[in-house]
Amino acid sequence: MQSLPHEAGIRAQPAGQPLCKQCAKPLSGDETAIYRKLINRGASEYLCIDCLAVFLGCGRKAIEDRIAYYRKAGTCVLFR
Repeated sequence: MQSLPHEAGIRAQPAGQPLCKQCAKPLSGDETAIYRKLINRGASEYLCIDCLAVFLGCGRKAIEDRIAYYRKAGTCVLFR
């Protein structure tokens, strides 16, 4: 008999909410958008801002600033 995810110590993902592929943190729309913008537009798995910062070798603030830039510019459909 198979165990349920919560019995195995695995957090169940709410329907439609992506999780960070590195640390399993629930992701915001901005986190999935910046991953798609910077890494892979067609991605179906994502990194949270903290894991993305480590991957890119930069600080969290640099990514947050980039998100703010794209939101303010209003030209990227990922940030509308």
